[in-house]
Amino acid sequence: MDVRWTSEQQKVIDLRERNILVSAAAGSGKTAVLVERIIRMLTDPEKPVDVDRLLIVTFTEAAAAEMKERIRGAIEQALEERPEDVHLQRQATLIHSAQITTIHSFCLSVIREHFHILDIDPSFRIAEEGELKLLRQDVLDELLEACYINAETSFLEFVEKFGTGRNDKKIEEIILKLYDYSRSYPQPELWLDACVRSYRTGQGDGASTEPACMERVKVLVRQKTGDMLLILEEGLRLCGLPDGPYMYREMLESDSAGLENLLNQESFAGMHEVVQGITWKRLSAKKDDSVDVDKRDQVKALREKVKKMMKDITAMYFYEAPEEILKDMEESADSMQVLTDLVKQFSEAFSRKKQSKNMIDFSDMEQFALRILTIEEEGRLVPSLAAAEYQEQFLEVMIDEYQDSNLIQEAILTSVSTVSKGRNNIFMVGDVKQSIYRFRLSRPELFMEKYETYSREDSDRQRIDLHKNFRSREEVLGSVNFIFEQIMRRELGGICYDEQAALYPGASYEPQLDGQKRSINRAELILVDTSDDGVAEENNSKSGQGQGQDPGAETGEKPASGTVAAGTTGESGREREARAVARRIKELLLSGRVLDKASGTYRAPRYKDMVILTRSIKGWADVFAAVLGEEGIPAYAGSREGYFETYEVSVLLDYLRILDNFMQELPLTAVLTSPFAGLNAQQLADIRNAYPELPYYEAVLEYAHAEEQGGDLRKLLQAFLEKLEYFREMVPYTAIHDLLWKIIEDTGYGLYIASMPGGAQREANVEMLVEKASAFEGTSYKGLFNFVRYIEQMKKYDVDFGEANIADEQSDTVRIMTIHKSKGLEFPIVFVCGMGKQFNTQDVKGSIVIHPEWGVGIDAINLEKRTRISTILKKVIQEEITRENLGEELRVLYVALTRAKEKLIMTGGLPHAGEVLEQYRAEQAAGGKTLPLPYYVLSGARTYLDWILPLIPRITDEVPLEVTITDCLDTAAADTVEQQAESLARDVLEHWNTEHIYHKALHERLPEQLEYTYPYGQEQKLKLKFTVSELKKRAYLSEESGEELYEEPDIVPLLPEFLKESAELTGASRGSAYHKLLELLDFSLDYDADTLEKEITDLQAEGKLSDEMAECIRIPDILAFLHCESGLRMHNAARNRQLKKEQPFVLGVDAREIYPGQATEETILVQGIIDVYFEEAGELVVLDYKTDKVKTARELQEKYHAQLDYYAQALEQLLGKKVKEKIIYSFTLEKEIQV
Repeated sequence: MDVRWTSEQQKVIDLRERNILVSAAAGSGKTAVLVERIIRMLTDPEKPVDVDRLLIVTFTEAAAAEMKERIRGAIEQALEERPEDVHLQRQATLIHSAQITTIHSFCLSVIREHFHILDIDPSFRIAEEGELKLLRQDVLDELLEACYINAETSFLEFVEKFGTGRNDKKIEEIILKLYDYSRSYPQPELWLDACVRSYRTGQGDGASTEPACMERVKVLVRQKTGDMLLILEEGLRLCGLPDGPYMYREMLESDSAGLENLLNQESFAGMHEVVQGITWKRLSAKKDDSVDVDKRDQVKALREKVKKMMKDITAMYFYEAPEEILKDMEESADSMQVLTDLVKQFSEAFSRKKQSKNMIDFSDMEQFALRILTIEEEGRLVPSLAAAEYQEQFLEVMIDEYQDSNLIQEAILTSVSTVSKGRNNIFMVGDVKQSIYRFRLSRPELFMEKYETYSREDSDRQRIDLHKNFRSREEVLGSVNFIFEQIMRRELGGICYDEQAALYPGASYEPQLDGQKRSINRAELILVDTSDDGVAEENNSKSGQGQGQDPGAETGEKPASGTVAAGTTGESGREREARAVARRIKELLLSGRVLDKASGTYRAPRYKDMVILTRSIKGWADVFAAVLGEEGIPAYAGSREGYFETYEVSVLLDYLRILDNFMQELPLTAVLTSPFAGLNAQQLADIRNAYPELPYYEAVLEYAHAEEQGGDLRKLLQAFLEKLEYFREMVPYTAIHDLLWKIIEDTGYGLYIASMPGGAQREANVEMLVEKASAFEGTSYKGLFNFVRYIEQMKKYDVDFGEANIADEQSDTVRIMTIHKSKGLEFPIVFVCGMGKQFNTQDVKGSIVIHPEWGVGIDAINLEKRTRISTILKKVIQEEITRENLGEELRVLYVALTRAKEKLIMTGGLPHAGEVLEQYRAEQAAGGKTLPLPYYVLSGARTYLDWILPLIPRITDEVPLEVTITDCLDTAAADTVEQQAESLARDVLEHWNTEHIYHKALHERLPEQLEYTYPYGQEQKLKLKFTVSELKKRAYLSEESGEELYEEPDIVPLLPEFLKESAELTGASRGSAYHKLLELLDFSLDYDADTLEKEITDLQAEGKLSDEMAECIRIPDILAFLHCESGLRMHNAARNRQLKKEQPFVLGVDAREIYPGQATEETILVQGIIDVYFEEAGELVVLDYKTDKVKTARELQEKYHAQLDYYAQALEQLLGKKVKEKIIYSFTLEKEIQV
């Protein structure tokens, strides 16, 4: 079936020899278009390209695998249409070695091929995450210890300024944070130096220019002043209405004049002077009954908002005289110098340590690859000779998800392109509205710079917009467009959501209407009123609840009088929201309709059609899964946090801690009360009371060995200590994972946790810990002490593995996942939950803040005066980070809402929801402004609802979005009905008359149903899929000595390393090498010893034949085959294009052939790969190569005749032609054997 591409998609597919930026909106089919572009390039009739001459970079390993699979499938489909196309056959071979990869995998390949440039050991390994944490900590400890020994004044002052005094944890965090950030830059040291220079304002040298950060402050102040003037303009408009508060006009005009004066100031000092001189006139006290009270109050509120904004600006930027602000900057420069020096020293020491252990990490991959691919000339990076090799190899560089690239990745990929030679060949595809990886240091501004500079007309740097959405219903797109055209703008979100950025429907769906002829697929916003639950009030909306709270904080606020108390349900806001979602899911199961992808018809939704998306898993997945479970709805959370806090894991780790050091009293107490010892609180108290003066661990030992202490407690302690000592003796010579298994099995701990509620999950968590221990054994750290440290470092840096996953992702369950994890996926019905949760603002609250453009912001600290004040640069950076974080949250929301195919439902907790909505509607009714929302409203948001709520009064009949409010009364009423139904059902069952026959026909059928025996039970025991090799072995063994009772594992000989290095491949390994070579050889050519050796060398250089394989190939063996009768027949067949190699097949065989004597009609699937077959005079010849060590031809005939019989049978069924000969060629015997 031909695909009909849009004109924009066709451009993406067809255009060549230029830089292309494709701005592909959500659901626009960018992956399909990218694959089609690649296929067209491979099959171009004039300039066909080999797939290995394209560099295709994707964001994840999964995306790379999917892309490669799609391209492979497209090549195979093209081959079915043109089976004789030699170029396509070549692509089918090359696809396996094509560079379709992630940026890190590409960097790794560059390093492995050019390791000599870096002077590193080519056998390096990739460091494990936990090992890196330990190594970083060791390097930091050594670095700081050396600094303390040197005791330089500048370092000691830095520690006193920025440390906590108790330990160096804060200093360590600062160093690591800045180190990690700097590694995303092509030249980390230069960026660090620039951070120091930003504090050298030069004021002491009499410089007259203002530093860059002050220039930025002027821009920000002008922007905020413009917002304040807009607010006053709205107030003046209200004053001018017939019933408006006209008496306030004079004061508002005075305010506007003062702000206009501020707006016109050219210098920071001028702004400071104006701000300090601003006064606010008192509002007129005149009373007039003709003035509308609401409008008067509204004007007052608007003016108070302006006053607050001015107060915030003053506190933020004009807190000191300009000269004092600059002095603070100068005085902070030395601290900044110390910090960057520490980061550089750490970087060097960390690099040396990694090199000594012959390992690299992910940031090294990028930095090393850049060092190989670029050299510095005149202060800028230019492609190196190594990069020139890649420029010759790659005709085009394709970058998927370009909006998530960073500076160093940009430098790497640009270096291997031919842009530096004046030939543009970079193809970039992405969507800046879906750039949601700022925390991974992605730089969406790279995308935006090209988005704004590339031409939409035909040019060598061209932009193509794909804005047709082939995923979602028109109702979903209409609601998404309605929201984002009012809240996404260039300053917040990175792009103006205009007609070019909007989504246009491209998918075909049938209308689904309810009884009132309205679409059942309208988007929904469900507001859950949480004002009566007395728990977390996370929204920071106009209701005034939750102001200034951290996310997840609880207010403990009492319910307002006259409302239903929280005690009616005792549920938190999140539980209430989950309950509302559960109720909506049940309604959708009954009344919803979704398109079945397989059948193309509409059906009722299933659980697996639905997904619940939240901003984060922590605190949400567990609550929602639990509530949905209570409601009888199966839920699957892809990952759950809190792995180390689970009971079964934490106890086991405590056991390891006391094995390592028995003197740790908290772990000891935890283990004593666990299944390992089984003590209760009273028994712990008895031990303490018996020996009150001793440390607790000594008291335990004394109690266990004291003759006078009798009873069960002493026996329990003795048994526990005896087992502990047994395991401690094993520690020096036992691997940690083996030790863990021994503890779990010998103590019965595994059986105990398996019998607890959720036993399967607990077992999986413990098994996961054993796997982590096994992975730890592969690192450079060894022993129990280091494993305990390894776990502690994981916990210290909040590395949470997530609980082991035991659920089936494909089962019929509602999935719960983060918005980030959902990127790239689509679902028929999407719930976007937690829209009342406050945004995370932790990264602007630290002692240092980092920004890619402005560098590092620190506090100015005066040790003599014991004062601390933020520098102006830090305040600018905090402002920029806050703005960029809000932009990121906007894009995250966009990603969430665009996952829905047919139904979008947003939910959020909102205290006093009804009152808040009425307040917004009243403002709109008073003639408030329309599209879009002003910047001050957008930038003041603390939750997603703060963006959505102001839009609700603007919803018209044309907007496919419905808003409903649910509260505790709704939930209580639903719960009451459900409880009554359960009570009634229980009563009926308890009083059931078992003697009475209620349905005669069913009563008679019951015995038949209960005694039913499945008639095909025997077939369930049969293996229904075999490889040809398995059947060959089965047939061979049955002929020799009866049926094979069990399958023996392949035995791999254990060779010492010194033998491995020189051992030549033999047997099966040589067979693989010969098979590979004969697969790659062109049989239409004539070979002698020289040409064959050259061909092998060429294949080896191209990477198609490994060095090991090439070394073990004996050229006389290959020539003997090529010159034998079968070889010559293959040569002639190849010239006539009648030769086929490595042909896969699947064959259906009657089960009675495999299982003689079985009365079954099942079909057995047999699969295999035929080495070679060719056609002569309309009939087929099958040939198989063998390298087995045999003495006679009969051995091979007996061993492989069944295999060739299946090959022949498969070919005759597939091609409808007779197989006239079956031949084995033995390289050992150097002869052809007829079978």
